[in-house]
Amino acid sequence: MHNLNWDDLRILLAVSDTGSQSAAASQLHINQTTISRRLRQLEQGYGRPLLQRQRQGYCFTDEALVLIEQARKMEQHVLEIARAQANQQRTEPQGQVIVSSTDMVLKYMLSPMMAEFQRRYPKIELVLLTNDKLVSLAHMEADIALRYISSEQQDIAQKKLLTFQYYYYASEAYLQRFPVDESQSLTGHRLLKFEHKAYRYNPQQLIDIDNNQVVLRSNHADFLIDACLQGLGVLSLQQQFGQRIPGLKMIQLPHHREVSLWIASHKDNRHLPAIRAVLDFISEGSERWLKGEF
Repeated sequence: MHNLNWDDLRILLAVSDTGSQSAAASQLHINQTTISRRLRQLEQGYGRPLLQRQRQGYCFTDEALVLIEQARKMEQHVLEIARAQANQQRTEPQGQVIVSSTDMVLKYMLSPMMAEFQRRYPKIELVLLTNDKLVSLAHMEADIALRYISSEQQDIAQKKLLTFQYYYYASEAYLQRFPVDESQSLTGHRLLKFEHKAYRYNPQQLIDIDNNQVVLRSNHADFLIDACLQGLGVLSLQQQFGQRIPGLKMIQLPHHREVSLWIASHKDNRHLPAIRAVLDFISEGSERWLKGEF
């Protein structure tokens, strides 16, 4: 049990966390061949088999599960040291704060607040990022995350900001061509369908998809909004966003989806002056934004 390399252990953890070598390669930004080679190298250094080949892939051996648990404790210790070193320089409400969220939240919710934020905190440099995956606050991929799911990690501090209700929207031109009978469920219309690996349609939405014709699919929300404005079809949108987009009209049917927006940060960082300032500003700003103050 010698010659163990921390970089190899990180790869083992990534494979365990993501569920596959290809997903781990994507997360670590290295190719899958390198992942396989480094795992074989780790097995040789550990002196025991770590992967058990199966007909449909592989599974971890009992020895690997023990090693993964030990490596996770090592990683936590390394991250604690890294955060402590980084936070030594963050004693004033200034410097860079990284906020991660979706395109829609950044564009329609945070963007209107930015002028006031800059006036209030001229020494804080905000970095607003969108990402297809959930960023790791523990790994310092971001300081703050605004996301649609709550975290189950004990080292994450979070609170619910607001709840979005989804309604159907269309342009006036579309509704003139294809009037909607608002006394019954949406039927026989042209749908614009948002598709993303993290988005899960609820039963009511699946019924609506079956009862209507999907004419356009995309994982780019703004593209679908443009298509909706051009009269191509009906789009499901958060009411708080849809009502702020000129040219879209809400169809007066009951809302078909509810999703909460959570604001999260790592417990080690949430009291740092700059991060605390951003957390408080977004919390306060979201309430004012709902009232239409921005």
